[in-house]
Amino acid sequence: MHLRYYAPYYKKEKHLEIINLLEEIKQKHGIDYKEVPVDGLFLEDWYPKKAEIGEYSIYELQLKPYSKLILANCEKLRKIGLELHCEPVSHKFKSRSGNVYVRGTIAVVENDVVLLALNYEDEIFEFLRALLTEGWNLLNILERTKPKTIVPPKKSEKEIKQLLISALSKDFDYVLMDVKHNALSGDKWDPFIAFSPDADIIAVNEEENFIMGIEVKGYRSNRGFTQKANIYEAIGEAMMYLVNPYMKYRGEKIEGSIFDVVWLCYPYKRDFEDFKKVMELTPIGLLSAYEGVVKEPKKNPFVNERAKNILLENLNTFRSYIRGGRKMRKII
Repeated sequence: MHLRYYAPYYKKEKHLEIINLLEEIKQKHGIDYKEVPVDGLFLEDWYPKKAEIGEYSIYELQLKPYSKLILANCEKLRKIGLELHCEPVSHKFKSRSGNVYVRGTIAVVENDVVLLALNYEDEIFEFLRALLTEGWNLLNILERTKPKTIVPPKKSEKEIKQLLISALSKDFDYVLMDVKHNALSGDKWDPFIAFSPDADIIAVNEEENFIMGIEVKGYRSNRGFTQKANIYEAIGEAMMYLVNPYMKYRGEKIEGSIFDVVWLCYPYKRDFEDFKKVMELTPIGLLSAYEGVVKEPKKNPFVNERAKNILLENLNTFRSYIRGGRKMRKII
């Protein structure tokens, strides 16, 4: 267990005071500390060290995953008399406008798990002075937990979807994400169009009367490891695009799919190795988000031109799902 100082505190004199206290604690109790230079919006010119990490990365990867633990340990220390500001990580380190403020924070860390994080001036010095007096007795009060596996943003489904939306928006009129249905819960719209499972990406080219669907799979945390999404889950959900969506129009159930072609997307080409031969038996194309086409798709044999036309004529009912495209502003 050690202390981590996300330096510098924005006041020079307070920064120096924090460093002095950390050194005293180390000398008196053998509690080590690490100074981590942090990049921020207004990095002070008096601070000589080069930034190693940004505030947003610290918040997302080091603080947010342990929010409950950080809050619980803050409450534990407050119950024994320390005057600390015990708030959720999302309130303490992030403003309502979405800006993140981490520099100056003092954290207690064990095996890369942040057990406690303090960033208000009064609570920082309250804790450090108590630690100088109590030493390990104070730290031993804190609860522990195992480190969580954090999926790198580049390998997450959210990041890959954003990458695809940006690329597809140059060639398609509308790009939709995470599409469920075109009616609010309880409403009876005509037509009623619903996707099961949700369609991750739908790209529409009105002029060419062409609609493409992409099922996106990223990496996930599972029992302490980062691994790709389940193979059979990926195949099953991609296959459903061939017959999706459920469509009811003027009392008639419209059979068939709106998708001319369907893709399955993973981060890298190697992610398809386990099931590439199986997918060769289907018309579904395989796409690596970062390395390009693995297998070109064939035309969906279940595409229904009438279903496509109904969707295209009612795209405005899907406006809440539109994220990009050349004509997106015509509907949004």
